Amino acid sequence: MILVYRRVALFLVVAALVSAVCAGTVNANSTVTKTSIYQDGVLIGAEKPDYTRDVKVVSVSGETLSLVNYPDGYRLELPASFSLDFRLSPAFVRASTTGMDIKISREYSPYEDVPGYLKDYPNRFIAGNEYNHYRDSNGIHIIDDGWLTINGRSVRVISFLRRPYQGSEETQNQYLLAYILTRRQEFYTLYFRAESIAEQNDTIYAILRSFNQIPHKGTPFFDLALGPIPRGWNTETTNLYKELVSGERFRWGIFHPWALTDRDEYTRIEDIQKKLSYDFPILLHYVYIGHDFPTEGMLRAWESGHTVELTMQVAWANNDNAGLRNASFDVLDGAIDDTIRAFARDAKAFGHPFFFRLNNEMNTDWSQYSGVLTLNDPDIYIKVWRRIFNIFEDEGVDNAIWVFNPNHHSYPPMNWNHQISYYPGNEYVHVIGLTGYNTGEYFRDVTGERWKTFAQIYDPMVAEYRELYSGFPWIITEFASSSIGGDKAKWIADMFETLPRYPEIRAAVWWSYADYDYRPGKKAIAARRYWLDEKDEYLIAFRNGLRAQRLVE
Repeated sequence: MILVYRRVALFLVVAALVSAVCAGTVNANSTVTKTSIYQDGVLIGAEKPDYTRDVKVVSVSGETLSLVNYPDGYRLELPASFSLDFRLSPAFVRASTTGMDIKISREYSPYEDVPGYLKDYPNRFIAGNEYNHYRDSNGIHIIDDGWLTINGRSVRVISFLRRPYQGSEETQNQYLLAYILTRRQEFYTLYFRAESIAEQNDTIYAILRSFNQIPHKGTPFFDLALGPIPRGWNTETTNLYKELVSGERFRWGIFHPWALTDRDEYTRIEDIQKKLSYDFPILLHYVYIGHDFPTEGMLRAWESGHTVELTMQVAWANNDNAGLRNASFDVLDGAIDDTIRAFARDAKAFGHPFFFRLNNEMNTDWSQYSGVLTLNDPDIYIKVWRRIFNIFEDEGVDNAIWVFNPNHHSYPPMNWNHQISYYPGNEYVHVIGLTGYNTGEYFRDVTGERWKTFAQIYDPMVAEYRELYSGFPWIITEFASSSIGGDKAKWIADMFETLPRYPEIRAAVWWSYADYDYRPGKKAIAARRYWLDEKDEYLIAFRNGLRAQRLVE
């Protein structure tokens, strides 16, 4: 993952460890042990660290590197050829060497049955018996799956490989995933990716045997400087982005299915705009990978005063169908570069600015491009994003504003699946997207969902995003309130009153449709009724909010 460094010391190359010594001792074999202490990612010299912060100690002795991670409470040893990366410390620590990459994270199971949780939730597409068809479709082969006892602890080890397309540039396609159970619902994940697991087997198990738990001290720290890098956009796109960054005018958007491509469906939006006396500047539309660029609809939207938020999902069909070939692997291996190139050429020919939201809500388990469906490896998501981005660059696309849009909660709720694990890098992202719905209470007895105010949804999300993404303009790329379980008109009024607390948010897109009951025999029931025009009172509340924003008279 390429991020902008805030401190040079964040990426720790072993050669630098040898030269930047805090303390040196000599062991019985006359081998010098060289120790470096890092606090919040910064090499602090010989001063005593503040153990209420993020303190890590790295020692090199001969051919062995020892890492002590105080906030996550562990010590382990690696070959001295490894380099360490602490930038995403609250999510994981990365260790890398030629031919192998390791991510180490401390995790917590929401269920007391940790072995059952690990089998049925985060690993079902890798090793679950019910997903043999998924593995067969994607060239995934299980090498081994079982429980071992290492240093008196139960450790689940899953090793597997993916067979890439011929001609793929990907070389690390073999994996070993180790879950070390420690106490109660706590466990640690060591995720190995290598060119050859067999060749690295001795090294991997030496690392696992070296793992020891120590008392937790301090709090892990994100040491990042995230923000967009200016692009060579055309004039229209540059001006739109400058207006978005300035925040001088709040932009509202709307989604209604097929409104971009079906003129009759667009009349529903025209009717809402007429009742509100307001024309939405943003129109949301979805495409799957392999779809043609919707030039005709994009031009009609632009001529009607809309900038399109075009959402591309790298999936061959509806995300519910996990039995199909996963399109992320096709993109990763370069198998459909020509398809992406054709889409990019048409985007370039369109010429006008559009927001390009690629693979939204990736830190979940319901999208084919999610980590759970791509080998629990968020690096695949990043490589897919960058490959598509670079093809757009090659084709001279100068009118796409790229939107990175994680989900507000991670499913499964594991640190390796934290949204920041999917961040493509500053040069690949221009806008941060937020998504949070008041889903209402239709499924209260099924999922436990409860009515939530706009503030209850967005206060914690904004606090987290301010820590990570304060350098970007933000868009609520899709949101809405259901009408089942509470007063939707009041929810809308409260939403307008709350929004000024979040000046980073420059636009918001209302998802005016519904989620339907997924259960057999009930699929015709609108379970979460998000339509903005479902009742006149909702439109009145929205128009009053627009008036308070001085967007209508």
